[in-house]
Amino acid sequence: MNCGIPRPKERAISRVLVVILLTWGAFAYLRGLARSDQPPALHGFGLGVVAINVVMIALLAAGARADHRRDGRWRTASIVLLVAALATSLAFYGLDPEFGGSFIVPMIALWALFTRLPLPWGIATSALTIAGLGILGEVYRDHGADFGLLVAFLGVTLGAVASSQGAAAREATRRAEAANAVLAERSHIAREIHDILAHSLSAQIVHLEGARLLLARDGDRVQALDRVERAGNLARSGLEETKRALATLRGEIPEPKDAIAELAEEFYASTGRPCDVEVTGVPRELPAQAGLTVVRTAQEALTNVRKHAPGARAHVALRYLGDRVELEVTDSGATESVIELDGGGYGLVGMRERAELIDGTLITGPDGKGFRVSLKVPV
Repeated sequence: MNCGIPRPKERAISRVLVVILLTWGAFAYLRGLARSDQPPALHGFGLGVVAINVVMIALLAAGARADHRRDGRWRTASIVLLVAALATSLAFYGLDPEFGGSFIVPMIALWALFTRLPLPWGIATSALTIAGLGILGEVYRDHGADFGLLVAFLGVTLGAVASSQGAAAREATRRAEAANAVLAERSHIAREIHDILAHSLSAQIVHLEGARLLLARDGDRVQALDRVERAGNLARSGLEETKRALATLRGEIPEPKDAIAELAEEFYASTGRPCDVEVTGVPRELPAQAGLTVVRTAQEALTNVRKHAPGARAHVALRYLGDRVELEVTDSGATESVIELDGGGYGLVGMRERAELIDGTLITGPDGKGFRVSLKVPV
């Protein structure tokens, strides 16, 4: 989803439009200034026109360029410079009220102030500006206040208010989407930890109970020791998988090929069966969400092999292709009795949901005597 967040093409179009408007405004301003009743000059009143224009534009440029997002001092400096530019432009309007282009600078300063001030303060500043223009027009213009100019400033105010509210709505949407993404990932991790603990603890109980019965009946101590060792391996495997899930919660995601190699080693340590890993193509850094999906799918698939196909061998293929990454996990089929566990069942659902979130596809189904999980992720 990208609700409320400008895409690169939209941002580029907005920048082009801003450049065009600023260029047109500068041209119209300089052209009108040169043709006004009080044109700039190097002596007399014309020199004062040059000076006040230089000061006004310098204040506007400095206030607009000051990074008001850094800290409070920069924000205050930016606001002060823009207010000074606005006051200077009103003074220039009083000196030459017939110059129609004199409204361009205060309009730009007023719009910039709306992005830096709370909305009530921005509206108050606009109201004072409009009142000041009306008073100056009544005092210095031959025909009184320029109501067309006042309406234009009212339009700028309404546009700035709408822009501020739109920006606030986009920011709220962005935060909501980020919070939803965090909650969704935490939900997935909770499901994974649920499955890990359900499988690990249930299987440990089965093996330890078997060992207890063997020892209670003076049975084969070798078999009893094997059961205890299997329970220990399951406990270590469950602990490692839980640590990996918690590391994901903290954002500590290794590269897919490295993570899959670790998963293969853990599979062998916990089952005594090999897990072959085949990597083809040129390994490269993947987007965070794509890499996470590959790693979690491989982990879920291998967990399901241990859970539903005890005694099976596993094979993991990771393929780096031009526009996508493919993951395939297969097993050779169970050779031991399957232990039915209570409380599971989120594995395939979680894999499919995670793939769909990034426009990937997940295909699962029987593969000979075993099972196959195939993931394709666009990158």
